[in-house]
Amino acid sequence: MRLSVLILLGLTLCWPTGGFAFTADKRETLRGLGAVSVLVEYLPDDVEREGVNREQLTRDIEGRLRQAGLRVLTISEIANSPGAPYLYVAVHPITGPSVNFTAYAIGLTLKQLVQLSRDPPTEFFATTWEGPAPPSWLSAPRVLDIRTRISEAVGRFIIDYQAVNPK
Repeated sequence: MRLSVLILLGLTLCWPTGGFAFTADKRETLRGLGAVSVLVEYLPDDVEREGVNREQLTRDIEGRLRQAGLRVLTISEIANSPGAPYLYVAVHPITGPSVNFTAYAIGLTLKQLVQLSRDPPTEFFATTWEGPAPPSWLSAPRVLDIRTRISEAVGRFIIDYQAVNPK
């Protein structure tokens, strides 16, 4: 059990959110953003069996974004939108040495099409914002905990969006 905790603690400290800190420069990438699409990655089977499904998560997130004043892009609209921005949601299991111990890392990132300043024709999608989603320490997937963590990350995105896009 100690080894499991140490492994998960190490993953938490090294998680790509940089200690779950938010900086003004990340929020600045949201300035002028008026529309975004939502992409929820395929969920682990055990999470879906517990009642969390991609379609419902997508609808929940899109509803909150609309309430915050963002237009939600359809798949056909995103190709014609500057930067083709989309929120990417992923739930990944982190299995420890114990068979009965699994943590779930929940990630929420905004991806946008960017250009290299030294070579402007070179474009690619890059993460320009990422949300706070520390691993959930669960022995089994719990719908409420996973939904809550995703909701908290979406809430943080909305706060950061509104901070640089006042009405």
